[in-house]
Amino acid sequence: MNHHGGERTSGPPACGDNLEYRVAHLRERIAGGPLGELGVRLEVRGESVLLTGTVPSAHCREEICGLVDAELAGHRVHCDVVVADASSPDHAEDLA
Repeated sequence: MNHHGGERTSGPPACGDNLEYRVAHLRERIAGGPLGELGVRLEVRGESVLLTGTVPSAHCREEICGLVDAELAGHRVHCDVVVADASSPDHAEDLA
């Protein structure tokens, strides 16, 4: 599963499916879970869902993108979650 800013659709949505309701439920689930402290946002954009934010690791990114894909099966999801650069600076900061 590739989550590098791509769009995915898992099949047709279920009959009577309410995307706004499902996204609101998923927001609550993410906020109440171990990923709740992360700055990840879900937005409904027409018939698609945009997932944005910054996470501390590639593993965390895969986990949250996979969760959203599974929960919103049948809908187009655009995952634009980036991994924070936690590497040490390669030079001293010039404060002058």
